[in-house]
Amino acid sequence: MTAVRNEKKFDRFWTITAGSFCLLSLVFTIIALRTSSWTINEHSPNGEVQWHGLFYRCTRLKCLTEYSENFFVIFLSIISAIFLLIATIFIFLMGVHSFPRRHFYLTPLFAFIGVLLLFVSLVLYARYSKINGISARLIIAAIVLGYASFGIVVYIAGRYSIFYKKNPTDFHYTKTETNEETGNKVEEERTIPNEEN
Repeated sequence: MTAVRNEKKFDRFWTITAGSFCLLSLVFTIIALRTSSWTINEHSPNGEVQWHGLFYRCTRLKCLTEYSENFFVIFLSIISAIFLLIATIFIFLMGVHSFPRRHFYLTPLFAFIGVLLLFVSLVLYARYSKINGISARLIIAAIVLGYASFGIVVYIAGRYSIFYKKNPTDFHYTKTETNEETGNKVEEERTIPNEEN
């Protein structure tokens, strides 16, 4: 009985840790999408500092909307944020609901796709612009947190896959025998030789 409780506490601790990492990764991604500090250009032709992100190109005086160059990066970042949101929900549900535990392969899949798309979007942006602003650093932090969450989720899903084979009803180690069941078996074993005599 204590082994089962310790397993549940262990799983809940890692589930909360992975869910927190994935949630932070999602928040950093959303902040980076909305801010316009992906690239800071201090050596512009007119001598003024410029900074730009996915949607805006700004100087000290004004901001212009420019997202046609970054359309594919924006699209991939939004899709990755959606996958990170789904992964976060599934990670937190793993501790309390049986569906994510029964389908243990879905949560790592969503987390992996979300982080992979985020990484691809950063690489595509870095092909034609510097990534020296705060928003780019937030995306890098989101990728690191996402991969940390993914590693923990793969470990948890592996544990649930083992539990599923042993006990498909609740995915935890089953109680082998209670004291009453053991006592009943001992009494049955004692009465069997008496009946034969």
